[in-house]
Amino acid sequence: MRILLLLFLSLISISVSLADTVRIHGTNTSYAGSKIEIKYHTDVFTYSEKTITEFTVLADGSFSINLDLDEVTLVFLPLGIYKGFLYLEPGKEYEIKLPPKKDLSPVQKLNPFFEQEELLIGVANADLNDINVLVRKLDDRIDPFVNQNFNKIYRKKENSPGIKFSEELKLEYKDINNPFFQDYLTYRLGFIEYLAYPASFAKIEEKYFENQEIKLNNSAYTSLYKKQYGNFLTGYFSQLESSELSNALKSENTYRDIYELMRNYPAYKNIQFRELIIATSVFDAYTRKFYSRNKTVEILSQLKDHSTTQYNQDLCENFIKKITHLHTNYPAPDFSIGKYQLANYKGKFLYLNFCNTESYPCLQDFKEMAKLKKQFGEHIEFLSIACDWDVSKYLDFTSKKTLDWPIIHIGDQQHLLGEYNVKAFPTYILINPEGKIVKAPAQGPKENIQLEFIKIARDATRKAYKK
Repeated sequence: MRILLLLFLSLISISVSLADTVRIHGTNTSYAGSKIEIKYHTDVFTYSEKTITEFTVLADGSFSINLDLDEVTLVFLPLGIYKGFLYLEPGKEYEIKLPPKKDLSPVQKLNPFFEQEELLIGVANADLNDINVLVRKLDDRIDPFVNQNFNKIYRKKENSPGIKFSEELKLEYKDINNPFFQDYLTYRLGFIEYLAYPASFAKIEEKYFENQEIKLNNSAYTSLYKKQYGNFLTGYFSQLESSELSNALKSENTYRDIYELMRNYPAYKNIQFRELIIATSVFDAYTRKFYSRNKTVEILSQLKDHSTTQYNQDLCENFIKKITHLHTNYPAPDFSIGKYQLANYKGKFLYLNFCNTESYPCLQDFKEMAKLKKQFGEHIEFLSIACDWDVSKYLDFTSKKTLDWPIIHIGDQQHLLGEYNVKAFPTYILINPEGKIVKAPAQGPKENIQLEFIKIARDATRKAYKK
């Protein structure tokens, strides 16, 4: 449960004028010569990853890196089979204890279902008031209590044992003067209160969100926010403004209409908060199939264009990317493997193939692809990305077999399997001359992809004739 709670990861906001230095150092000889990234999620709703910095562990296993942060931040370090989490406070020094190094095996790297094991990074020089110690200690108190007493807490209102438990924790931690931790405590206890009053939307809103500072860097805040406002537009607010909200969804400027409806309520007078609720609840409505893809993208695009808050702009952009990922007429994920880059194929259709040279279906498809290449190669480019676990097998195949199109090894670009949603070999993607998706996945060479190719060739001939 504790690790799951850490998945509500926090936003980092780096400010040159207000930032303070954080030093991270340590020694672990098993990582000697390794390059390690320090990453964060750009928002707490889509979990889009971004690297803050990276460092190389010296030959003796030692490392030291300085960061400039302006607020408590939850970062993570990809460490082979592990994914280690750590809270950082501006101005603090952390001597971290990395787990023994265990690299991903070639099979794990090319397994789209593999998930890293999550763990909490130890801090050798942590005292009792270190934020990592405080948060872990509190979680160790709250999580077992909620798990063991859930049926006694849920919907029990004033009869919930969580009331007494919460008062005990407030008293126990009253002398801790760390603002981040006090917020963490407040919203974790707020979650217990939410469980006791899940139908009392206004009660929770007034106590924890109305006229309160937005604290997206605090995972306890965002956890309660998601419970409270996840289905806002299809639940609570649709009951308050049923007809008006229905009209807004039919409007050409749905975002502005919803925005104006919400501004009539004191709880949403904070513009950033109002925009945030619209963005997150619109995306939630889409995921639960209440709103169409087109309407959702329309609303989020309008919000992004009107917002003056960078976080909300970026959040809308990330939502749109998730909604349109691999859908027709939206950009294909970029790739760059040696000299082969998506940008190089602008102006022509690309039939992209993820394969394994030891796979019988792939080998059989190569024969059919050769026929397609010969017939349609004037108008369509072909590229195969080999995802062999054993690179020597790929090299052996290419030394003995010559194809009429490039077949390249995926190398260290295994992230492309996730970005192209490759679940099996072979997988095919058809990309248009503008670098946008035509079909993902596309039919294989034995599955009537020829019909699509004939249409492409016919359209190209017509265009050439008109010229």
